[in-house]
Amino acid sequence: MYKTPEQFLFPDEVADYRKYCDSVGLICDLNGWYVSVEKAAKFRVHLNKMLPMAEAGNPHAQYSVACIYMLGQIYDQEENYIKNYESDANQMSYWLEKAARRGFVIAVDNLVVVGKGEEADRLRAIAQDVKRDHPDFEKTSPEDKTMPVILPSFFEKVWEIAYGNGQSTLSH
Repeated sequence: MYKTPEQFLFPDEVADYRKYCDSVGLICDLNGWYVSVEKAAKFRVHLNKMLPMAEAGNPHAQYSVACIYMLGQIYDQEENYIKNYESDANQMSYWLEKAARRGFVIAVDNLVVVGKGEEADRLRAIAQDVKRDHPDFEKTSPEDKTMPVILPSFFEKVWEIAYGNGQSTLSH
């Protein structure tokens, strides 16, 4: 059964990483690469602390490790991020898939949107079927009527088809 993030153990190391992300976001230089040498070193420390938890199966840690790779937070130069993008995208997708299989639906969302590889492609195909079969899972933004808003029930249904028994437990 899929679970909300609150239903999983939330390790202190993940909380520390997220707090650090929030602090970096407040002082981000939008005119250049956003990760300084010091920040990249700090993100590598967070990565090394969370990897054992991710390997042990904690979906918050798996998702956070995926985010580090997705956002290039371990690089202090954009050129290094670009150079390592393919490898990092594969790592990101690996950890997103691990979290998704555990029922961490947010990871399903990310796999569908930015994931690489066969599993991401499979989930995108399922998502297309869900979009076709459940138009009620997509609304329009009240602020911008041209912008679609995908409801959480969309990715919950994708998860159920991909990893559950295929039967929806959602009320719609």
